[in-house]
Amino acid sequence: MKQNILLVAICAALIQGCAVTSKSHEESPSMPTTTSAALAQPALPAYYWNLVSATDASGKPLAALNKGIERKLRVSFSDKNLNISGGCNGQFGGYHYQDGILKVQPLASTLMACDKSLMDLDAQVGRFFKDDLRVVITGDKTEPMLQLTAADGSVLKLQGEATPETRYGNKGEVKFLEVAPKTVKCSHPMIPDYQCLQVRERRYDAAGLQRPTQDTWHPLYQSIEGFEHHDGVRTVLRVKEYEWKNPPADAPSRVYVLDLVVEQDASGTPK
Repeated sequence: MKQNILLVAICAALIQGCAVTSKSHEESPSMPTTTSAALAQPALPAYYWNLVSATDASGKPLAALNKGIERKLRVSFSDKNLNISGGCNGQFGGYHYQDGILKVQPLASTLMACDKSLMDLDAQVGRFFKDDLRVVITGDKTEPMLQLTAADGSVLKLQGEATPETRYGNKGEVKFLEVAPKTVKCSHPMIPDYQCLQVRERRYDAAGLQRPTQDTWHPLYQSIEGFEHHDGVRTVLRVKEYEWKNPPADAPSRVYVLDLVVEQDASGTPK
């Protein structure tokens, strides 16, 4: 069966790139070292914020948001917009932060249907972010905690996880990699019989249309953060390539982080 989610209508958007999840290795020297609410604005886009607790004004858990803790409900910020994932649907919209108050514009949402607990989670999240929210950031720059308090006294606490841009200290470069259905045996100084992904770079024009492939297949001597390869499945990925300025001795100087799965094809043979 062949799945192809590369639609011409969204191709141009695919080239722009966005952030993805991964764990901390290195932090940018520009990250904030203080934790007051007055400095929340520069810190917000530097982390993914994962829900760890949700309580009402009396401190009792908000039952509808328990699912969000299990599913790692996440709020991420760019300079002007926020995205919320982990429920049934993604929710997104603009925001403004000033003087310790976060004002969120009306959220848009994808339109999938899920089981009732996830739909209830989406509804509760949407209601919470309609309020002006009081922001407090505590902890140090390696493990910050974001507390959002609504007008009714309900509180969300979210644990900060450094974005790749924060960890590697640069914005990264968007690339498209095609991953072959089969791995190949390759030499690795630490792992006998190591299997490498076979990859080649793909390119798209300004309209998002795929250009003829010029790159040849070659082994990738490292993993792609966030990507799990399945034998027999050819995949095209949008990734961000980051320069790792001070990697450990056995680590690569460039890191690939998954941004989007563009195509998947279970045909089993490279094209």
